[in-house]
This record gives sequence, structure tokens and C-alpha cells, in this order.
Amino acid sequence: MKKTDEEIKAEIAALMAMKPGVRSHSIFGDDNHAAIDAQLRVLTEQMSEDAIYAAYADEDAGDFDQYILDSADHAYFWMSGQPDYEAPSADWMSLVKPTSDNGIHH
Repeated sequence: MKKTDEEIKAEIAALMAMKPGVRSHSIFGDDNHAAIDAQLRVLTEQMSEDAIYAAYADEDAGDFDQYILDSADHAYFWMSGQPDYEAPSADWMSLVKPTSDNGIHH
């Protein structure tokens, strides 16, 4: 079942709160912050799958990034209610550096 507007707003707030605490790049060089930004865009704009592919899947574009596309897709599948997808913030939780000011506690 598709997520409600309230659930989507809560997920947007969670992603925004945790983004500053997530290391900017993975050990593989993937841009975590750009991936979170893509997820935020998908959720904020409630993008369709076609819109996501138009925005992130142009392999001929010099800036195509499979990691960012996969992250955007994850947000879409969660938002659409696909049963195998946890909230995007759940995936980032293990990468958040706990601090006293970001409200994230492990």
C-alpha cells in the first residue's frame, strides 16, 4: 500500500536530520549525500518511476551514477508500498555518526 503523505513527510524529516551525520562518500567512493538528495527529491516531489528514470538514468549523460539511481529507486519503491523495501533512512542509520546535536542515537 502506498505510503501516506504523513509517512512520506516523516521520512523526509528523518533523511534531512541524518544526512549531516552520514559520511559524504562510501569506502567505494560513492556519493552518499547525492544519493540521499536523490531520495529526498523522489519523496518531496513524489516522483513517478518514469520521472526518476528521466532524471537519473541517462547513461549517455556524463554524470550518470548507478548508486544514485538505485537510491532514488529505493525511495520510490518504499513510497509505493513495495513490501521488500524498508524506509530509506533505515539503510543510512548504520552510517550515521552519533552526535549530541543530530538526535540520532545508536
